[in-house]
Amino acid sequence: FYGNFFVRGNDLLALPNCNADSSFGFDLVHDEQNLTGQVVTVQAALLYTSSEGERRIRVITQALPVTSLASEVIGGADADAIAALLAKGAVDVGTKTSLDNARNKLQRSCAELIRASKEGDKPRTVSGYAAPPMQGAPGSSPGGEERPVPENLRLLPLYTLGLLKNVAFRGGTDVHPDERVHAMHRLTGMDVSASKHFVYPRMFAVHDMPPSAGLPSSGAPSDGDDDEGVAGPDRIELPGAVSLTVDRLTSGGVFLLDNGLDTFLWVGRSSDPSLLTSLFGMSSLEGADMGQIRLLTGGSDVATRLNSIVSALRDDGCPERLVPRVVVVREGDAGLESRFFWHLVEDPASFHGGTFSYADFVQFCESGGAQGPPGAPPPGHPGQQMGGPPQHNMGGPPGPPQNMGGPPQHMGGPPGPPQQMGGPPPPGPPQHNMGGPPPPGPPQQMMGGPPPPGPPQQ
Repeated sequence: FYGNFFVRGNDLLALPNCNADSSFGFDLVHDEQNLTGQVVTVQAALLYTSSEGERRIRVITQALPVTSLASEVIGGADADAIAALLAKGAVDVGTKTSLDNARNKLQRSCAELIRASKEGDKPRTVSGYAAPPMQGAPGSSPGGEERPVPENLRLLPLYTLGLLKNVAFRGGTDVHPDERVHAMHRLTGMDVSASKHFVYPRMFAVHDMPPSAGLPSSGAPSDGDDDEGVAGPDRIELPGAVSLTVDRLTSGGVFLLDNGLDTFLWVGRSSDPSLLTSLFGMSSLEGADMGQIRLLTGGSDVATRLNSIVSALRDDGCPERLVPRVVVVREGDAGLESRFFWHLVEDPASFHGGTFSYADFVQFCESGGAQGPPGAPPPGHPGQQMGGPPQHNMGGPPGPPQNMGGPPQHMGGPPGPPQQMGGPPPPGPPQHNMGGPPPPGPPQQMMGGPPPPGPPQQ
Protein backbone atom coordinates (compact mmCIF):
# COMPACT_ATOMS: atom_id res chain seq x y z
CA PHE A 1 0.00 0.00 0.00
CA TYR A 2 1.15 3.56 -0.75
CA GLY A 3 -0.19 6.72 0.83
CA ASN A 4 -0.69 8.29 4.25
CA PHE A 5 -2.29 5.75 6.59
CA PHE A 6 -1.67 3.20 9.33
CA VAL A 7 -1.69 -0.49 8.37
CA ARG A 8 -3.92 -2.43 10.76
CA GLY A 9 -3.90 -5.67 8.81
CA ASN A 10 -3.10 -7.23 5.46
CA ASP A 11 -6.20 -5.65 3.94
CA LEU A 12 -7.17 -3.00 6.48
CA LEU A 13 -5.96 0.60 6.57
CA ALA A 14 -6.72 3.21 9.22
CA LEU A 15 -7.02 6.73 7.79
CA PRO A 16 -6.69 9.81 10.01
CA ASN A 17 -8.72 11.82 7.51
CA CYS A 18 -10.24 11.33 4.09
CA ASN A 19 -11.54 13.81 1.54
CA ALA A 20 -12.33 13.94 -2.14
CA ASP A 21 -8.68 14.56 -3.00
CA SER A 22 -7.20 11.70 -0.95
CA SER A 23 -5.28 9.19 -3.05
CA PHE A 24 -3.95 5.74 -2.18
CA GLY A 25 -2.12 3.14 -4.23
CA PHE A 26 -1.60 -0.58 -3.86
CA ASP A 27 -0.02 -3.53 -5.66
CA LEU A 28 -2.34 -6.51 -6.16
CA VAL A 29 -0.88 -9.91 -7.09
CA HIS A 30 -2.90 -13.11 -7.49
CA ASP A 31 -1.42 -16.30 -6.04
CA GLU A 32 -3.30 -18.74 -8.28
CA GLN A 33 -1.28 -20.12 -11.16
CA ASN A 34 -4.26 -20.29 -13.52
CA LEU A 35 -7.40 -18.18 -13.47
CA THR A 36 -10.44 -20.04 -14.74
CA GLY A 37 -12.95 -17.19 -14.62
CA GLN A 38 -13.58 -14.53 -17.24
CA VAL A 39 -13.24 -11.61 -14.85
CA VAL A 40 -11.49 -10.76 -11.58
CA THR A 41 -13.47 -8.69 -9.10
CA VAL A 42 -11.71 -6.12 -6.91
CA GLN A 43 -13.71 -4.57 -4.08
CA ALA A 44 -12.88 -1.88 -1.54
CA ALA A 45 -15.00 -0.47 1.27
CA LEU A 46 -14.56 2.86 3.07
CA LEU A 47 -16.05 3.16 6.57
CA TYR A 48 -16.29 6.78 7.68
CA THR A 49 -18.27 9.33 9.66
CA SER A 50 -19.83 12.14 7.65
CA SER A 51 -19.70 15.79 8.66
CA GLU A 52 -23.23 15.35 10.10
CA GLY A 53 -22.04 12.55 12.40
CA GLU A 54 -23.55 9.69 10.37
CA ARG A 55 -21.69 6.39 10.02
CA ARG A 56 -21.55 5.39 6.38
CA ILE A 57 -19.97 2.74 4.18
CA ARG A 58 -18.96 3.43 0.59
CA VAL A 59 -18.30 0.28 -1.46
CA ILE A 60 -16.37 0.38 -4.74
CA THR A 61 -16.47 -2.74 -6.94
CA GLN A 62 -14.67 -3.20 -10.24
CA ALA A 63 -14.63 -6.24 -12.53
CA LEU A 64 -11.47 -6.65 -14.62
CA PRO A 65 -11.36 -9.02 -17.63
CA VAL A 66 -8.88 -11.90 -17.61
CA THR A 67 -6.67 -12.76 -20.57
CA SER A 68 -3.78 -15.11 -21.29
CA LEU A 69 -2.12 -12.71 -23.76
CA ALA A 70 0.47 -10.30 -22.44
CA SER A 71 -0.20 -7.93 -25.33
CA GLU A 72 -3.80 -7.44 -24.19
CA VAL A 73 -2.67 -6.68 -20.64
CA ILE A 74 -0.11 -4.16 -21.90
CA GLY A 75 -2.62 -2.70 -24.35
CA GLY A 76 -4.91 -1.80 -21.45
CA ALA A 77 -2.18 -0.19 -19.34
CA ASP A 78 -2.38 3.52 -18.51
CA ALA A 79 1.01 5.28 -18.59
CA ASP A 80 -0.22 8.10 -16.34
CA ALA A 81 -1.45 5.66 -13.67
CA ILE A 82 1.72 3.55 -13.94
CA ALA A 83 3.91 6.62 -13.46
CA ALA A 84 1.89 7.69 -10.40
CA LEU A 85 2.18 4.22 -8.86
CA LEU A 86 5.90 4.01 -9.64
CA ALA A 87 6.38 7.39 -7.94
CA LYS A 88 4.66 6.26 -4.76
CA GLY A 89 6.65 3.03 -4.71
CA ALA A 90 9.91 4.91 -5.26
CA VAL A 91 9.11 7.22 -2.34
CA ASP A 92 8.66 4.14 -0.15
CA VAL A 93 11.99 2.69 -1.31
CA GLY A 94 13.79 6.02 -0.94
CA THR A 95 12.65 6.57 2.63
CA LYS A 96 13.46 3.02 3.71
CA THR A 97 16.81 2.56 1.93
CA SER A 98 18.40 5.27 -0.24
CA LEU A 99 17.70 7.57 -3.17
CA ASP A 100 20.06 5.54 -5.35
CA ASN A 101 17.88 2.48 -4.82
CA ALA A 102 14.75 4.52 -5.58
CA ARG A 103 16.20 5.80 -8.86
CA ASN A 104 17.39 2.32 -9.81
CA LYS A 105 13.91 0.94 -9.16
CA LEU A 106 12.36 3.55 -11.44
CA GLN A 107 14.86 2.87 -14.22
CA ARG A 108 14.53 -0.90 -13.94
CA SER A 109 10.72 -0.93 -13.81
CA CYS A 110 10.36 1.32 -16.84
CA ALA A 111 12.95 -0.55 -18.89
CA GLU A 112 11.42 -3.95 -18.11
CA LEU A 113 7.91 -2.80 -19.00
CA ILE A 114 8.97 -1.19 -22.28
CA ARG A 115 11.00 -4.25 -23.19
CA ALA A 116 8.07 -6.57 -22.43
CA SER A 117 5.75 -4.44 -24.56
CA LYS A 118 8.10 -4.82 -27.53
CA GLU A 119 8.39 -8.58 -27.18
CA GLY A 120 4.67 -9.22 -27.56
CA ASP A 121 3.16 -12.55 -26.56
CA LYS A 122 5.45 -15.40 -25.62
CA PRO A 123 5.24 -18.57 -27.79
CA ARG A 124 2.74 -21.16 -26.68
CA THR A 125 3.92 -24.56 -25.54
CA VAL A 126 2.14 -27.86 -26.09
CA SER A 127 3.50 -30.91 -24.22
CA GLY A 128 6.77 -29.08 -23.73
CA TYR A 129 7.18 -28.14 -27.41
CA ALA A 130 6.85 -24.67 -28.87
CA ALA A 131 3.65 -24.22 -30.82
CA PRO A 132 3.15 -21.71 -33.63
CA PRO A 133 1.47 -18.47 -32.57
CA MET A 134 -2.26 -18.16 -33.01
CA GLN A 135 -3.25 -16.60 -36.30
CA GLY A 136 -4.37 -13.03 -35.87
CA ALA A 137 -3.26 -12.82 -32.25
CA PRO A 138 -2.90 -9.19 -31.19
CA GLY A 139 0.61 -9.64 -29.89
CA SER A 140 1.98 -11.85 -32.66
CA SER A 141 4.30 -10.47 -35.30
CA PRO A 142 5.54 -12.17 -38.48
CA GLY A 143 9.03 -13.59 -38.31
CA GLY A 144 9.33 -13.05 -34.58
CA GLU A 145 10.23 -9.39 -35.07
CA GLU A 146 9.99 -6.99 -32.17
CA ARG A 147 6.92 -4.82 -32.09
CA PRO A 148 7.13 -1.06 -31.66
CA VAL A 149 6.32 0.41 -28.27
CA PRO A 150 2.52 0.62 -27.92
CA GLU A 151 1.02 4.07 -28.25
CA ASN A 152 -0.38 3.97 -24.71
CA LEU A 153 3.12 3.51 -23.23
CA ARG A 154 5.11 5.93 -25.36
CA LEU A 155 5.09 8.61 -22.67
CA LEU A 156 6.12 6.29 -19.82
CA PRO A 157 9.89 6.84 -20.36
CA LEU A 158 9.26 10.59 -20.37
CA TYR A 159 7.37 10.48 -17.07
CA THR A 160 10.01 8.18 -15.55
CA LEU A 161 12.78 10.56 -16.62
CA GLY A 162 10.82 13.39 -15.02
CA LEU A 163 10.63 11.38 -11.80
CA LEU A 164 14.39 10.76 -11.81
CA LYS A 165 15.00 14.51 -12.07
CA ASN A 166 12.21 15.54 -9.73
CA VAL A 167 13.17 17.28 -6.50
CA ALA A 168 11.95 14.22 -4.58
CA PHE A 169 14.57 11.91 -6.16
CA ARG A 170 17.21 14.03 -7.86
CA GLY A 171 20.78 13.65 -6.66
CA GLY A 172 23.30 16.27 -5.74
CA THR A 173 23.78 18.48 -2.72
CA ASP A 174 21.70 21.46 -3.90
CA VAL A 175 18.38 20.04 -2.68
CA HIS A 176 17.50 21.03 0.87
CA PRO A 177 16.27 18.07 2.98
CA ASP A 178 13.10 19.95 3.95
CA GLU A 179 12.32 20.60 0.31
CA ARG A 180 12.85 16.95 -0.61
CA VAL A 181 10.67 15.69 2.24
CA HIS A 182 7.91 18.12 1.26
CA ALA A 183 8.02 16.90 -2.35
CA MET A 184 7.88 13.26 -1.21
CA HIS A 185 4.93 14.00 1.06
CA ARG A 186 2.99 15.73 -1.70
CA LEU A 187 3.86 13.06 -4.25
CA THR A 188 2.61 10.31 -1.95
CA GLY A 189 -0.87 11.81 -1.73
CA MET A 190 -1.25 13.11 -5.30
CA ASP A 191 -3.79 11.69 -7.68
CA VAL A 192 -2.88 10.60 -11.21
CA SER A 193 -3.46 13.96 -12.94
CA ALA A 194 -1.64 16.05 -10.32
CA SER A 195 1.23 13.57 -10.19
CA LYS A 196 1.66 13.71 -13.96
CA HIS A 197 1.95 17.50 -14.01
CA PHE A 198 4.23 17.48 -10.98
CA VAL A 199 6.82 15.16 -12.56
CA TYR A 200 6.43 16.62 -16.08
CA PRO A 201 5.46 20.30 -15.75
CA ARG A 202 3.66 22.27 -18.44
CA MET A 203 5.51 25.12 -20.16
CA PHE A 204 3.79 27.71 -22.35
CA ALA A 205 5.13 30.42 -24.65
CA VAL A 206 3.48 33.60 -23.34
CA HIS A 207 4.83 35.76 -26.15
CA ASP A 208 3.15 33.53 -28.73
CA MET A 209 -0.26 32.96 -27.11
CA PRO A 210 -3.27 32.63 -29.40
CA PRO A 211 -6.03 35.24 -28.93
CA SER A 212 -8.32 32.69 -27.23
CA ALA A 213 -5.75 31.69 -24.56
CA GLY A 214 -6.73 32.90 -21.12
CA LEU A 215 -10.43 33.11 -21.96
CA PRO A 216 -13.22 30.67 -20.99
CA SER A 217 -13.58 27.84 -23.48
CA SER A 218 -16.66 27.80 -25.63
CA GLY A 219 -16.50 24.04 -26.21
CA ALA A 220 -18.41 21.47 -24.21
CA PRO A 221 -16.52 19.33 -21.67
CA SER A 222 -15.20 16.14 -23.23
CA ASP A 223 -16.04 12.75 -21.78
CA GLY A 224 -13.35 10.36 -20.68
CA ASP A 225 -9.84 11.68 -20.21
CA ASP A 226 -9.09 15.10 -18.82
CA ASP A 227 -8.97 17.86 -21.41
CA GLU A 228 -5.39 19.11 -21.40
CA GLY A 229 -6.33 22.23 -23.35
CA VAL A 230 -8.29 23.85 -20.51
CA ALA A 231 -7.81 24.37 -16.78
CA GLY A 232 -9.79 25.50 -13.76
CA PRO A 233 -13.52 25.35 -12.98
CA ASP A 234 -14.19 28.03 -15.62
CA ARG A 235 -12.40 25.95 -18.28
CA ILE A 236 -9.84 28.59 -19.18
CA GLU A 237 -8.15 27.83 -22.47
CA LEU A 238 -4.39 27.20 -22.24
CA PRO A 239 -1.73 27.97 -24.85
CA GLY A 240 -0.04 25.09 -26.58
CA ALA A 241 2.53 23.39 -24.35
CA VAL A 242 6.16 23.19 -25.49
CA SER A 243 8.81 20.58 -24.75
CA LEU A 244 10.80 20.87 -21.55
CA THR A 245 14.19 21.52 -23.09
CA VAL A 246 16.44 24.55 -23.20
CA ASP A 247 16.34 24.39 -27.00
CA ARG A 248 12.81 25.76 -26.91
CA LEU A 249 13.83 28.87 -24.97
CA THR A 250 14.65 32.01 -26.95
CA SER A 251 16.08 35.30 -25.75
CA GLY A 252 13.15 37.10 -27.34
CA GLY A 253 10.49 35.05 -25.57
CA VAL A 254 8.62 34.80 -22.25
CA PHE A 255 7.78 31.32 -20.98
CA LEU A 256 5.46 30.20 -18.17
CA LEU A 257 6.23 26.89 -16.39
CA ASP A 258 3.90 25.28 -13.83
CA ASN A 259 4.11 21.95 -11.99
CA GLY A 260 1.06 22.34 -9.76
CA LEU A 261 3.05 23.67 -6.80
CA ASP A 262 5.56 26.13 -8.26
CA THR A 263 5.13 28.59 -11.11
CA PHE A 264 8.01 30.25 -12.96
CA LEU A 265 8.00 33.02 -15.58
CA TRP A 266 11.24 33.01 -17.59
CA VAL A 267 11.97 36.30 -19.36
CA GLY A 268 14.53 36.51 -22.16
CA ARG A 269 16.99 39.37 -22.53
CA SER A 270 15.59 40.49 -25.88
CA SER A 271 11.89 40.26 -25.00
CA ASP A 272 9.48 42.70 -26.63
CA PRO A 273 9.48 45.95 -24.56
CA SER A 274 5.75 46.41 -25.10
CA LEU A 275 5.08 42.90 -23.71
CA LEU A 276 7.26 43.59 -20.66
CA THR A 277 5.47 46.88 -20.08
CA SER A 278 2.12 45.06 -20.11
CA LEU A 279 3.34 42.38 -17.69
CA PHE A 280 5.65 44.31 -15.32
CA GLY A 281 5.09 48.01 -15.99
CA MET A 282 8.66 48.50 -17.32
CA SER A 283 10.17 48.03 -20.74
CA SER A 284 13.26 46.12 -19.59
CA LEU A 285 14.34 44.02 -16.60
CA GLU A 286 18.05 44.69 -17.05
CA GLY A 287 19.50 46.06 -13.83
CA ALA A 288 16.20 45.72 -11.96
CA ASP A 289 15.97 44.21 -8.49
CA MET A 290 14.19 40.90 -9.14
CA GLY A 291 13.01 40.80 -5.54
CA GLN A 292 10.91 43.89 -6.21
CA ILE A 293 9.46 42.78 -9.55
CA ARG A 294 5.72 42.08 -9.47
CA LEU A 295 3.62 40.53 -12.18
CA LEU A 296 0.65 42.71 -13.05
CA THR A 297 -2.76 41.06 -12.93
CA GLY A 298 -4.62 43.62 -15.05
CA GLY A 299 -4.38 46.85 -16.98
CA SER A 300 -3.85 45.17 -20.34
CA ASP A 301 -5.27 42.29 -22.34
CA VAL A 302 -2.09 40.20 -22.07
CA ALA A 303 -1.76 40.68 -18.29
CA THR A 304 -5.42 39.84 -17.70
CA ARG A 305 -5.31 36.67 -19.78
CA LEU A 306 -2.03 35.53 -18.22
CA ASN A 307 -3.45 36.05 -14.74
CA SER A 308 -6.48 33.95 -15.70
CA ILE A 309 -4.18 31.15 -16.89
CA VAL A 310 -2.09 31.20 -13.70
CA SER A 311 -5.18 31.20 -11.49
CA ALA A 312 -6.76 28.35 -13.46
CA LEU A 313 -3.59 26.25 -13.21
CA ARG A 314 -3.45 26.83 -9.47
CA ASP A 315 -7.13 25.88 -9.05
CA ASP A 316 -6.38 22.56 -10.77
CA GLY A 317 -3.14 21.84 -8.93
CA CYS A 318 -3.95 22.96 -5.37
CA PRO A 319 -7.24 21.86 -3.84
CA GLU A 320 -6.45 24.22 -0.95
CA ARG A 321 -6.90 27.11 -3.45
CA LEU A 322 -3.65 28.77 -2.54
CA VAL A 323 -2.87 32.22 -3.89
CA PRO A 324 -0.70 31.68 -6.98
CA ARG A 325 2.93 32.70 -6.50
CA VAL A 326 4.92 33.34 -9.67
CA VAL A 327 8.73 33.44 -9.54
CA VAL A 328 10.08 35.77 -12.24
CA VAL A 329 13.36 34.46 -13.68
CA ARG A 330 15.50 36.78 -15.78
CA GLU A 331 17.74 35.20 -18.38
CA GLY A 332 21.27 35.07 -17.05
CA ASP A 333 20.43 35.07 -13.32
CA ALA A 334 22.48 32.09 -12.18
CA GLY A 335 20.62 31.41 -8.94
CA LEU A 336 17.01 31.54 -10.12
CA GLU A 337 17.76 30.19 -13.56
CA SER A 338 19.44 27.07 -12.20
CA ARG A 339 16.29 26.24 -10.23
CA PHE A 340 14.18 26.87 -13.33
CA PHE A 341 16.39 24.51 -15.34
CA TRP A 342 15.69 21.73 -12.83
CA HIS A 343 12.30 21.32 -14.48
CA LEU A 344 13.66 21.00 -18.05
CA VAL A 345 13.74 17.23 -17.66
CA GLU A 346 14.42 16.42 -21.32
CA ASP A 347 17.95 17.85 -21.05
CA PRO A 348 20.88 16.04 -19.40
CA ALA A 349 21.45 16.89 -15.74
CA SER A 350 24.78 16.97 -13.93
CA PHE A 351 23.80 15.06 -10.78
CA HIS A 352 24.47 11.43 -10.00
CA GLY A 353 21.93 9.30 -11.86
CA GLY A 354 20.37 11.89 -14.17
CA THR A 355 22.82 12.43 -17.04
CA PHE A 356 20.63 11.06 -19.82
CA SER A 357 18.64 13.22 -22.18
CA TYR A 358 15.15 12.14 -23.20
CA ALA A 359 16.33 10.53 -26.45
CA ASP A 360 19.09 8.63 -24.65
CA PHE A 361 16.73 7.41 -21.95
CA VAL A 362 14.23 6.14 -24.53
CA GLN A 363 17.03 4.16 -26.16
CA PHE A 364 18.05 2.84 -22.75
CA CYS A 365 14.50 1.66 -22.01
CA GLU A 366 13.96 0.07 -25.42
CA SER A 367 17.16 -1.93 -24.96
CA GLY A 368 15.79 -3.32 -21.70
CA GLY A 369 18.54 -1.65 -19.67
CA ALA A 370 21.26 -3.57 -21.52
CA GLN A 371 23.28 -0.38 -21.94
CA GLY A 372 23.65 0.01 -18.18
CA PRO A 373 22.00 2.54 -15.92
CA PRO A 374 21.78 6.15 -17.14
CA GLY A 375 25.03 8.00 -16.71
CA ALA A 376 27.21 4.91 -16.38
CA PRO A 377 30.65 5.28 -18.03
CA PRO A 378 31.43 2.88 -20.87
CA PRO A 379 33.46 -0.23 -20.08
CA GLY A 380 37.09 0.58 -19.41
CA HIS A 381 36.37 4.24 -18.70
CA PRO A 382 37.39 5.49 -15.28
CA GLY A 383 34.69 7.05 -13.25
CA GLN A 384 31.93 6.41 -10.80
CA GLN A 385 29.21 3.94 -11.64
CA MET A 386 25.74 5.48 -11.65
CA GLY A 387 23.38 3.98 -9.14
CA GLY A 388 25.92 2.54 -6.74
CA PRO A 389 29.27 3.08 -5.09
CA PRO A 390 32.39 3.45 -7.24
CA GLN A 391 33.64 0.17 -8.60
CA HIS A 392 37.41 -0.19 -8.70
CA ASN A 393 39.55 -2.29 -11.00
CA MET A 394 36.78 -2.78 -13.58
CA GLY A 395 38.91 -2.21 -16.63
CA GLY A 396 40.04 1.30 -15.67
CA PRO A 397 43.02 2.47 -13.67
CA PRO A 398 43.64 0.74 -10.35
CA GLY A 399 41.86 2.06 -7.31
CA PRO A 400 43.03 2.18 -3.72
CA PRO A 401 45.34 -0.65 -2.65
CA GLN A 402 43.54 -3.78 -1.61
CA ASN A 403 45.56 -6.14 0.62
CA MET A 404 44.17 -9.54 -0.27
CA GLY A 405 47.01 -11.77 0.93
CA GLY A 406 49.80 -10.32 -1.25
CA PRO A 407 52.36 -7.61 -0.68
CA PRO A 408 50.99 -4.13 -0.11
CA GLN A 409 50.65 -1.82 -3.11
CA HIS A 410 52.35 1.60 -2.83
CA MET A 411 50.42 4.48 -4.40
CA GLY A 412 53.02 7.22 -3.98
CA GLY A 413 52.20 8.04 -0.33
CA PRO A 414 54.24 7.24 2.75
CA PRO A 415 54.63 3.55 3.50
CA GLY A 416 52.39 2.05 6.10
CA PRO A 417 53.35 -0.34 8.84
CA PRO A 418 55.37 -3.33 7.69
CA GLN A 419 53.25 -6.21 6.50
CA GLN A 420 55.27 -9.42 6.10
CA MET A 421 53.13 -11.86 4.11
CA GLY A 422 55.79 -14.27 2.89
CA GLY A 423 57.63 -11.64 0.80
CA PRO A 424 60.26 -9.03 1.56
CA PRO A 425 59.29 -6.30 4.00
CA PRO A 426 58.23 -2.91 2.61
CA PRO A 427 60.55 0.10 2.83
CA GLY A 428 60.75 1.43 6.34
CA PRO A 429 62.96 1.45 9.40
CA PRO A 430 65.53 -1.31 9.69
CA GLN A 431 63.96 -4.50 10.82
CA HIS A 432 65.66 -6.50 13.61
CA ASN A 433 66.05 -10.14 12.82
CA MET A 434 65.07 -12.48 15.60
CA GLY A 435 68.39 -14.21 16.05
CA GLY A 436 69.14 -14.81 12.37
CA PRO A 437 71.63 -13.35 9.92
CA PRO A 438 71.03 -9.85 8.61
CA PRO A 439 69.01 -9.52 5.40
CA PRO A 440 71.05 -9.02 2.23
CA GLY A 441 71.25 -5.67 0.49
CA PRO A 442 72.04 -2.16 1.58
CA PRO A 443 70.69 -0.79 4.85
CA GLN A 444 67.10 0.47 4.77
CA GLN A 445 66.71 4.22 4.96
CA MET A 446 63.78 5.82 6.81
CA MET A 447 61.44 8.06 4.83
CA GLY A 448 62.34 11.72 5.36
CA GLY A 449 65.09 11.11 7.98
CA PRO A 450 68.89 10.65 7.93
CA PRO A 451 70.28 7.19 7.34
CA PRO A 452 70.88 5.15 10.48
CA PRO A 453 74.48 5.31 11.70
CA GLY A 454 76.76 2.37 11.44
CA PRO A 455 76.28 -1.00 9.84
CA PRO A 456 72.87 -2.60 9.69
CA GLN A 457 71.70 -3.82 13.07
CA GLN A 458 71.45 -7.56 13.51
